[in-house]
Amino acid sequence: MQDLAELKIQLRSRLKQSRDLMDVSMRQQAMTQINAGMKRELEHLRQAKSKGSNRPLIIFSYLSYGSEASTACLFQEGWNHGDVMLAPKVLAESPRMELRRVTGEQDTEPGIWGIPEPKNSCVVLSPEDWPKLDLVLVPGLGYDLHGGRIGYGGGYYDRFAEMLAAKCAMTDKKPLMGAMVLPGQLQDKIPMDLLDLRIDLLITTEGILHISNKGL
Repeated sequence: MQDLAELKIQLRSRLKQSRDLMDVSMRQQAMTQINAGMKRELEHLRQAKSKGSNRPLIIFSYLSYGSEASTACLFQEGWNHGDVMLAPKVLAESPRMELRRVTGEQDTEPGIWGIPEPKNSCVVLSPEDWPKLDLVLVPGLGYDLHGGRIGYGGGYYDRFAEMLAAKCAMTDKKPLMGAMVLPGQLQDKIPMDLLDLRIDLLITTEGILHISNKGL
């Protein structure tokens, strides 16, 4: 019987290949639908947060690279509304991520693997302030309807989620953990370790799915 690690390796390879080979027109159509869903969800979050105070959202999202679901529209939407937009800067020697504020494309540059990330001049959000986040948009290769996610194997977002949960345990606030799901990424079941992060919100071409992870 295959162990969990081997299952994950094979699933990553299959899902990565499928995503890389996606037809360009299919991808564009999918992103149009996903971006429309994301805008609706952001508007709901703004309405729930503001309650007359018109406070900006605080959003942490990956900067898309290669065949990933594009976050360009999300960042532009956030900047247009005056939201606080944060992106990860990878500290490979740690290994962990810093959350740095980006106010426009001029604040980003290629990182150690060529992936876009904030410049060193961008302000860092202290881990003590992580509970103030409203939405975390997580990259990945596959997802399921139970909140399961399979990433790229580095564990950066799993470690971040563990630290975030510890910080949020001292408050009454916890951000939504969301993902944008391209065609072919939604699976029947993702093999999960106990400490793997789980998703609360899936933005798909079919609509928005809110997931309850209670008891999982």
